[in-house]
Amino acid sequence: MKKALVLLMLLGLVVSLIGLVGCGDKEETISTPFGDVTVEEDNGEVTYETDEGDVTYDVSDEAPSENELGAPIYPDSEYVPGSGGTATASGPEGDFTTAGAEFTTNDSYDDVVEFYTDELGDPLIEDSTAMEATWMLDLDDESVVTVTVTDEGGEVLIYIGRLGGEI
Repeated sequence: MKKALVLLMLLGLVVSLIGLVGCGDKEETISTPFGDVTVEEDNGEVTYETDEGDVTYDVSDEAPSENELGAPIYPDSEYVPGSGGTATASGPEGDFTTAGAEFTTNDSYDDVVEFYTDELGDPLIEDSTAMEATWMLDLDDESVVTVTVTDEGGEVLIYIGRLGGEI
């Protein structure tokens, strides 16, 4: 369990450490309470190497596919550049992958919620005051997808994230 926690923490470090690497080909070692982490960047792909395993994160200006995300992308929505990517990790307890992205649309919140309700069933949580709805789907024994729709006052934000593998 400790190893899985460390791998999940590494995924959390992905976003914060990616800025340390910058553009180009680079390698840097960072000391953490869990040991040293080597961060290597090669043309947009960042790899974190630890004693517990490796995590590779690929940031892209292009959205992950519906197949990678595990849920439909709202028709005619626009991908928020730099908001998405995929990550793979491997370690002694197994492998896992993540994919996530944000999309926006000028369609109404109700239209977007209706689309996802038709596609995925009723949301797990819907807060009509905050105008936010969330679906959580078990695609199989090793894959969970979350879809969140939020009214951001003038546009609707759609977040789709997938976590799969042996954690």
